Amino acid sequence: MGLLMDRLKAMSLAKELKELACKGCTEGWLEKHDGLTDPIEDINYCGLLGFISHERQVRLVNEVREIKDEN
Repeated sequence: MGLLMDRLKAMSLAKELKELACKGCTEGWLEKHDGLTDPIEDINYCGLLGFISHERQVRLVNEVREIKDEN
């Protein structure tokens, strides 16, 4: 059951990630992130499950790293 919940949460998260069109959008998403999990791990998990494209995964991970480095 735990894995199913993880997949359901990942599907929901992937919908959000697919809407992030720019670095500013990613920054807004990070500000709303619950902080209970690592956003990079969340992005990578969605990619691993195939819920987001590899290109989007790489772009979002890079943007999150850049934003964290700026802060």
